[in-house]
Amino acid sequence: MGPVSLLPEPLVRKPVSADAAAIATLHIRSWQSAYEGLLSSRYLSALDSSVERRVGFLSQAIESGNPSIRVAELNGQVVGWVSFGPSRDLDAAQCTAELMAIYLDPFFWARGIGTALWAEALQAIRSNGYQQVCAWVLDGNERATRFYLKHGFTAQAASQRVVEEDSEPLAITRFGLMLEP
Repeated sequence: MGPVSLLPEPLVRKPVSADAAAIATLHIRSWQSAYEGLLSSRYLSALDSSVERRVGFLSQAIESGNPSIRVAELNGQVVGWVSFGPSRDLDAAQCTAELMAIYLDPFFWARGIGTALWAEALQAIRSNGYQQVCAWVLDGNERATRFYLKHGFTAQAASQRVVEEDSEPLAITRFGLMLEP
């Protein structure tokens, strides 16, 4: 392994409305890198046309605080984000939170920024009284699977399902983590 360039600690903070466009663009760039070979190139390139819709959704989420969002900032630039809230799963216990998204600029993968975002989200999830947290992971996304396993999540048996987004089938598996009281 070569030398790892040391980054300053990211500033993890609540986003402001002006961050919505940066988050939306980062979300798409991250999907296009992470899911290359897992999703069709047609689907991934079409994501570029969804920026405006994503900015609208993110602006509304930032204003309402639902879902909760945190961003990681380095040198004034948003380089990652996480969103979380109550689980959207119909079969989830009421005390279950969901880690809905955690995405980084691909340039900043494997440098501790995702862990910093997760730590901030986990603190908020715990302070809201949740006893467990779940996350849905695209099958074949080895980077995400490693991340969740490293942080104590386990794949939940018989949770696999296929959802369709813009006529692209997405095979996903739910991972779960019980929180210590």
